[in-house]
Amino acid sequence: MSAPETHVINPFTRANSVYAKVRPAYPDSAIDYLCQNVKQLQVTEHEASQETQENTSLLRPAPSHTPVAIDLGAGTGKMTDLLCERGFSVHAVEPAKAMREQICPHPHVRIHSGSAEKTGLPDQCADLVVAAQAWHWFDESAAAQEAARLLKTSGVLAMVFNQMDVSHPWVHRLTRIMRSGDVHRIDRPPHVGQNFTAPHLHVVNWTDTLTPDQLMALGRTRSSWLKQNEQGRQRMQENLRWYIHDHLGYSAHDPVTLPYMTLVWVAQKITE
Repeated sequence: MSAPETHVINPFTRANSVYAKVRPAYPDSAIDYLCQNVKQLQVTEHEASQETQENTSLLRPAPSHTPVAIDLGAGTGKMTDLLCERGFSVHAVEPAKAMREQICPHPHVRIHSGSAEKTGLPDQCADLVVAAQAWHWFDESAAAQEAARLLKTSGVLAMVFNQMDVSHPWVHRLTRIMRSGDVHRIDRPPHVGQNFTAPHLHVVNWTDTLTPDQLMALGRTRSSWLKQNEQGRQRMQENLRWYIHDHLGYSAHDPVTLPYMTLVWVAQKITE
């Protein structure tokens, strides 16, 4: 999806606590992959610097500093929380007050009201810049330039997308009824500009289990629903209710197993 025009109002200024409750987090293996990329670059940098030492007996151990991540478009903090659990110190950048207020306080989290294109954070302060469920909302060129400014030498830029697996016909129809526009093709990498290597993709397939009511609530977290007037919202929910209960045949307490794909695009900052 292309970046929205600058005059488009951010629909997530209207989000409420339902968003944090029913939107899924990211699978462990996706976070593992991010951490491995950051760790590998730190080790590679350390080894390269050690090669310049004339006396190998004076080699220092690998650095053990706390890695720093910047979560662009942090939303309610789902990625922020997972990175904190993995030992990162995180700057959560989120322009929508309604979303920022749902980020859980943590001693290793600093919350900022900036944008992906203008964070207000200092140069070369981060090992990882990540945009989870957010890159398609940014001005890609400006956000990539800001990420390059923020990252340390050979730092990692990651773009992560949770999306329903539309290879299943019933899921594809579900996304159409929800008007879920955030379906990203694996053959269309994000545009990151000339300051980064070409993004490479890691895909994680997994499932989430919801009740029909939770699936209805998930529809109410979509930008398409948030932008609608009351009549449009009611119509979207009625269509979704028909599909879940009448067409698919789920009763009120039946579990709905929803297939997901998580796309993890990773690029490395190029240093001259």
